[in-house]
Formats: sequence, structure tokens, C-alpha cells
Amino acid sequence: MLFTLLILLSTTDFVPIDNFADLDAVAGPTDFGLMVIMSEDSSANNEMEIEVLEALEALAEEERSEITLYAVTMNASGYSEIAALAGKCGGFPSVVCLVGHCGFLELDPEFLASEIEDSWYTWGDGCTGGICNYCTRCNP
Repeated sequence: MLFTLLILLSTTDFVPIDNFADLDAVAGPTDFGLMVIMSEDSSANNEMEIEVLEALEALAEEERSEITLYAVTMNASGYSEIAALAGKCGGFPSVVCLVGHCGFLELDPEFLASEIEDSWYTWGDGCTGGICNYCTRCNP
């Protein structure tokens, strides 16, 4: 399992996001992703990223390839705006599920693997049911 995790770590990158404009530029209306919102504690941040990657191991390889991973650090210009969406389930670092540009749902770190799996099978795979707010950006 450790060997598999090392391979996954070497082939999976968290895309750095500076603000919502960055996210708008890279995410499509039906995209699915996970974002780690960092804290000041770099070891806790690394542990959270590893937990996300380990949780993704439970999904089939083709499903994993459709999930984009993002990260926002405390020194990013839009950190405070993005961090306002999370931190309620135990502080930071935290993980949010992203559907399209505008669907955000904080995942409980205590049940992270099952939360990731549940969110993927509910909103992933091009489906936006339940989390999309049908804004004018995606639905002109």
C-alpha cells in the first residue's frame, strides 16, 4: 500500500489556487474537484493532502482521473475569501468538494474517505445535482 501511495503521490499534483479568479479559469461548469485549504502548520497540511490521496485510492483509477486536486495556501491573495467557506469541521487545514466553479461543500476530516466517496458518487462524473446553485455563470 505504501508503494502505491508513493506512486500516487508522485503522479498527483495539487493545483495551486490564488483566488476565485484562478478557479474560474481552470474549472468548467461540470468539473469535480477537491481543495485543501491550508493552515500555518505545514506538517498538518501534508498529512491532509496524504489523507485526500489515500481516500482517492478507494475509487477506480478512471474515476480518480476525473477529480482535480487544488490547494490554497495562507499567503494566497484570495485565501480569506476561500477559507470563509470552510473550517467549521475542525479548523484548518480543511477539505472542500468543488463542483464546477461555484459549488462548495466542506468535508468532515473525521470521515474524509467516506465523505470523498459520497461526494464523488453524488456530484462527480459530470453530474451537478444537489450542489449547483444554477447561477447565471453556468446557466445564462
